[in-house]
Amino acid sequence: MLKKISLILLVFVAFSILIPISAQAANITITINGQNVVFEQKPVIKNDTTLVPMRAFFEALGAKVNWEEKTKTVTAFRGETTVQLIIGHKIAKVNGKSYELIVAPQIINGYTYVPLRFVGETLGDEVIYDNGHIIINSSNQRTRVSSITAPKNTVSETNTFSSSNITSEKDLYLLIKNALENNEDEITFTLSNSFYNSVRSSGTVNDILNSISDIVDLVLAHHPEIGYANKWTISANSFNNVISKVSIKFEYIYPKDKLEKMKDEVYIKAKEIISQIIKPDMSDIDKVKAIHDYIVKNTKYDYENLINNTIPPESYTAYGVFIKGVGVCQGYAAAFNLLAQLAGIDSLGVAGTGFNYSGSMPHAWNMIRIDGKISYVDVTWDDPVPDQGDNVRYDYFNVTEEQLAKDHSWDKEKFLEKYFDYK
Repeated sequence: MLKKISLILLVFVAFSILIPISAQAANITITINGQNVVFEQKPVIKNDTTLVPMRAFFEALGAKVNWEEKTKTVTAFRGETTVQLIIGHKIAKVNGKSYELIVAPQIINGYTYVPLRFVGETLGDEVIYDNGHIIINSSNQRTRVSSITAPKNTVSETNTFSSSNITSEKDLYLLIKNALENNEDEITFTLSNSFYNSVRSSGTVNDILNSISDIVDLVLAHHPEIGYANKWTISANSFNNVISKVSIKFEYIYPKDKLEKMKDEVYIKAKEIISQIIKPDMSDIDKVKAIHDYIVKNTKYDYENLINNTIPPESYTAYGVFIKGVGVCQGYAAAFNLLAQLAGIDSLGVAGTGFNYSGSMPHAWNMIRIDGKISYVDVTWDDPVPDQGDNVRYDYFNVTEEQLAKDHSWDKEKFLEKYFDYK
């Protein structure tokens, strides 16, 4: 039986990130408040600074512009902000306060050009650069918020891990895996265009959030040994379906200090087990058998709590198997995964459905790779119920996909061989 993971999706707009701009002018495209903007005069690059035609740019941002020919001064107004720039001068003023520019406003081919980033920043806008595409979200746009709230666990401190641009499913998979291994509360990242292609997304905000949630779910299915998170919240900074930044907040089934102690205890126990059951001259399949046999002989399936619908959280974890000696299928799979990894065996958890005399139910087992060949191990179904001590079955030990599929069902696209190499 698998632990259920609840998902909360939160979409909102925020304006806070400024990313340095560096691109060839010929490749620059600009989106302002969700609309592609094409200026009659193309943007240009000077000293790694993007310059744009002054009047068209200010007006596209909703600002009013005054031009004083005598002093060559541009004055723009939007809301309570006034920006003043002088052609040829690197000193600009915002609400009377002076700022030094990297590149001065200038006349190019008879048109006045101003620094894009400086103008956007001083007006309080969000300016994002992504491989030649500049996205600007104006601060005077309304913020849209939709959310579902849920009780939160108490944690002793907050850890946030931030990453740069995510370019592929693998990038995000490893970022999430690392965060869960280290009990991070939150990760933040940006998404490149290549990420959308890697997850075959339509590009809508909801579709992207669902794709990201699927990857969190996939990591937890593949690595039940780190499956102590029971909820996550995905937040996207977006405007008009353009995503600028994503955050994932994790909630865990235990307070942070307790969780860290439990995981330390599990790791120490797992190392001790490996030292006892794995010998230097063993083949890989002998190692897998030793791990399989140890778990069966030393674990009691939590059947009583299962039928009473009172399964405690630890029974879903390697902690329940190693420390309590009790678990359900997810705990068995977690324990097997951890021991296999310590023994140098490629192993992934698999989540699906099992069919037996009592019907069908959510189930978990393991997929292994030995000498380039894929096979499966279901330690849970090789452990007799009620418990029979050292009696070990081998009905589901090192079986093929065809053999397992007789009474197991799973989405095979989510459990491909490539995920062994996501390290």
